[in-house]
Amino acid sequence: MAGPVTPVEPEAALRTTHVNRSPDVDEATKLAMRHDAQKPPESDPPPSVGAPLEPQAISSSSDRLRAVYLLTSEFADDELQTAITSPPGSHADANSPSLHTEPVDRPVLLRMDGVQAGEVVSLAILPCFIGRHPSCQVLIDDAGVSRRHAKIILQNDEFWLEDLGSRNGTFIDGRRLERKRLHDGVLIQVGLHASFRFTVVSARQEKLLRELYESSTRDALTGLYNRRHFDDRVKAELAYAKRHSLDVGFVMIDVDFFKRVNDTYGHAAGDAVLKHVAASLARQLRTEDVIARVGGEEFAILLRGIGCEGARRLAERLRTNIEALPIAADGIPIAVTISAGCSALSETEDNSPKSLSSIADQRMYSAKRAGRNRVVAS
Repeated sequence: MAGPVTPVEPEAALRTTHVNRSPDVDEATKLAMRHDAQKPPESDPPPSVGAPLEPQAISSSSDRLRAVYLLTSEFADDELQTAITSPPGSHADANSPSLHTEPVDRPVLLRMDGVQAGEVVSLAILPCFIGRHPSCQVLIDDAGVSRRHAKIILQNDEFWLEDLGSRNGTFIDGRRLERKRLHDGVLIQVGLHASFRFTVVSARQEKLLRELYESSTRDALTGLYNRRHFDDRVKAELAYAKRHSLDVGFVMIDVDFFKRVNDTYGHAAGDAVLKHVAASLARQLRTEDVIARVGGEEFAILLRGIGCEGARRLAERLRTNIEALPIAADGIPIAVTISAGCSALSETEDNSPKSLSSIADQRMYSAKRAGRNRVVAS
């Protein structure tokens, strides 16, 4: 009887070496190759080309970069070179799209650093400007990036990257440039920190890359940002506020009596309530505001350039709108209310994310103790 099978850890699986099983290899060579395959690697190599992709498991910047590597390297090349044929005996139409390789004609930039690692930027409209100015198609919120730092153009069916006299330079594969033709797979550095990979993909690959990024940053039920991504964004926003001498508002929100909704109407109704609240909150925010689902029925909002009083006014407006719009679950109207607590960076002693969220959290619980369906900001 065969012994128990030892499970293979995912990282170990990625490092597995494929042994050549050609019948022309003698036994001594096979033995040596098997010995080499069992050696632990001296350092982590690039992920295996054949490793499966699980979008729901992508939960960090490093995971996203691994997925980007898989989708835009040898895996993609091999897939595009593979002929798609009909099964023996079938009579598929020779003009069917399924019998032809999908065109690889979509230039994109893949963000390779920071909170946005894995983000896909389409280059469908050229020229494409890169910089800190709001008019740039690739907007980079980094003090080391010039307002109009660089641009990508199409010339004679070739893509070119041009530096626009930036202070900290534009680089390809580590070399500073003034103007250089882009090849598939090159690494672009803009300023001191921001980096991208230029690649040309098919429509399906672009869609999958976007789905991977979304799955790693979004809450599956509500579509809002998840807690991990929100925490990263808070750090980035506080750094931005420090550079520009801005205040930052914070609102913590809890759905009142949510357990009662689940117990009375069922979990499907509870999910409907959460989606309803999330959509109502997101609809009333600015583009630069950041909202996330940070707990079962808890939401957090980060407000750039807004103090505590501004955060209170917004929270009161959100509360009023949600109270006025009950939702229907299986035809049964369910009244929904929220309690909120507000804080601002200027109220904290150490300007830390923990202090900012802790003050808002305490005030939210004060609102609940005071009877719920209210906002507390002091």
